[in-house]
Amino acid sequence: MTGTPDSPDRMPGPHGARSDSRAGFGSHLLPARIRAVGLLLGIFALLAPLHASALDTREFTLDNGLKGIVVRETKAPVVIVQVWYRVGSADEKPGKTGLSHMLEHMMFQGTESVPPEQFSRIIAREGGEDNASTTTDYTMYYVKLASDRLELALKLEADRMRGLKLSEEEFKSENLVVREERRMRTDADPNQRMLERYRTMVFGDHPYGRPVIGTMQDIEGLTLADLSAWYQTYYAPNNATLVVVGDVDPEATENLVRKHFTPLPAQPEIPKPRLPDPPRRETPARLEVIDKAARLPVWMAAYTVPSLAMTRDSNDAMALDILATVLGGGGTSRLHNRLIREEALAVSASSSYNGQAMSWEQFSLSAMPKAGADLKEIEKAVFAEVERLKKEPVPIRELEKAQNGLIAERVFTMDSIDHIAWVIGRMSLNGLDWRTMFDDYPARVRAVTSADLQRVATRHLQPERLTVGILKP
Repeated sequence: MTGTPDSPDRMPGPHGARSDSRAGFGSHLLPARIRAVGLLLGIFALLAPLHASALDTREFTLDNGLKGIVVRETKAPVVIVQVWYRVGSADEKPGKTGLSHMLEHMMFQGTESVPPEQFSRIIAREGGEDNASTTTDYTMYYVKLASDRLELALKLEADRMRGLKLSEEEFKSENLVVREERRMRTDADPNQRMLERYRTMVFGDHPYGRPVIGTMQDIEGLTLADLSAWYQTYYAPNNATLVVVGDVDPEATENLVRKHFTPLPAQPEIPKPRLPDPPRRETPARLEVIDKAARLPVWMAAYTVPSLAMTRDSNDAMALDILATVLGGGGTSRLHNRLIREEALAVSASSSYNGQAMSWEQFSLSAMPKAGADLKEIEKAVFAEVERLKKEPVPIRELEKAQNGLIAERVFTMDSIDHIAWVIGRMSLNGLDWRTMFDDYPARVRAVTSADLQRVATRHLQPERLTVGILKP
């Protein structure tokens, strides 16, 4: 959904459906039945080729500041090219929300050498696909196509990095598209309307509380001059990371990157804004919305907790990820067992932690009540399980099951060049060593103890960081 740190944000339109091939810190992407096989796959996972040393990699930085990372992955004759710009909605100011997302749309509106609407058509004619994503922290573009067409992707991305042709006519047209996107995705959807208000309450004055797509008033008020200034400031080689993963020769790929991107001039360095802390309260914040258009009630809650970028050398982020798995990460989790099997209060219950933001993250809890169920009883049961994590060490068998599940997920997702590129790009943008998610991921997961889980639950899952949201028909 638009407005979350790592999410799809484009609607079907002139360029087709655009969505982000995202994965969370622990890659909560797979069905519960796959997560449940963690114990059976634990040994296999430890032997799987997760480490970067098994890959042929090459890193370099051009004189203009562009950072390049190339990984040879020969499973199929395919390559993905991702360009990550260090700019997102968190860089915007109140009254100008939606600038990053609007510019993402305009990046497909042509250059001197590529007419409007032709970027995606060129890629499609070559049998490839392209996509884009705007989040709080970054804007990312990707092209995926046969590896012998690599130079085409690099040429097109270099062309629009500094050569975008912004016209009033195309801007007015695309602005209408974005307005309609907001109407369809947010304004016409009771769940999304609720989530937008809820996120604002969770983060308060923190920029993460503002919608990535922007408010309708701000979208309508954007001008071509706004977009031009945003583009000139942030779309530069020294504010970007280029990731190439696929059946390519790393040295030859670096030469192609240098050929097409070296001529682009660096721009003045942009200081990143200092992001404030989310609000601390004496009691949990609550938002209750009654919406006639809603079909089913929803209960949700979120603690604001640190991200991987904030915890860095500690294992808090990994422990939070395992904690989310134990609490609500599948059909054998504590919330599923209690709310669905034992007390028959809900038809679904889960918890999640993404961990990839540059600033604060959410440790999220959610439940969809069973018909006639008391929401107060659901809330009471959920927080009873949260408190149990603080008071009682997680049994070793339960901990190992969660660890095996996360490692097994990583094995499955590492078969995707999209996911490999995403992990590398996302972590690099955060100033983190992406190799740690390849070299020693199983060891890092295994290093988390029951005492660590109890510690992070006690430290981070506190009432002053909690927001509860309820949507009622």
